[in-house]
Amino acid sequence: MAITVDTKMIALLGKPLRQSFSPRMQNEAYEAAGLDYHYFPVEVENDHLGDVINGLKYMNFVGFAVTKPNKIEVMQYLDEIDELAEKMGSCNTIVNNNGKLKGYNTDGEGFVRSLLSETDCKLEDSVFFCFGAGGAGRAICSTLAFRGAKKIYIVDKFKESSKSLVEDINTKFAPVAELVSFENVEEINKKVSLSNVVINASGIGMYPHLDEVPVSKESLNSSQICFDATYNPLKTKFLVEAESIGCKILNGIGMVINQGVIQYSLWTGLPEPIETFTKSIEKIVSEK
Repeated sequence: MAITVDTKMIALLGKPLRQSFSPRMQNEAYEAAGLDYHYFPVEVENDHLGDVINGLKYMNFVGFAVTKPNKIEVMQYLDEIDELAEKMGSCNTIVNNNGKLKGYNTDGEGFVRSLLSETDCKLEDSVFFCFGAGGAGRAICSTLAFRGAKKIYIVDKFKESSKSLVEDINTKFAPVAELVSFENVEEINKKVSLSNVVINASGIGMYPHLDEVPVSKESLNSSQICFDATYNPLKTKFLVEAESIGCKILNGIGMVINQGVIQYSLWTGLPEPIETFTKSIEKIVSEK
């Protein structure tokens, strides 16, 4: 589809982006619907994020997506924030309405939809352990608390990030979050062993950290569900090790599909094209 002065643009802001399936997935959905929209990646980190966003406001952009490491930083540049995203303290989706920017977060709901559709997990009966308290971890854990999770253990190498997330969840959603120290490996292993679902939202396992894992497989057991927000590679070392001992594993494919269709609807005002997105992802994965 040719890009013209009438094409409605959407940018993905973050770094690194080479591994992202979102541009192709979104563009195939627009083409299937006959929409003159185009989605493309722009690698940018916090240092120039404000400059880029200021430019997008005055061009033919209906909005933009935000990924690591910009999901928290982006909030200071927005005119309005959806209530759930504001409580989370993280945005991944921004709608541009005549130069006024409104932020949303579709990550958490994308994760929960994927988890509930692909496993027999019952949120109200489940204990979760989450590695990573950045943008993705914030969205996932906040949504879990909002949706009634029994307990959530949270750890991050940046203590202030995990401490802030635990406090925000306990005061804004439900008193179900507990801080675990990154330095206390014994405590991490203990809490992981007590959890029904182990989540890696830290970025460990994606390029260039392909050989790293957030926790040793000795701390896992075969009854657990292990989720990695990464989807390229499709199986991080963490998931490979978890699968080897019998754990049910999920990568970030389901999450990216579900959060992506919500984004599509926010930008276009049209129903969520779940089948189109799923077929697109399946095709991309088959080519890997």
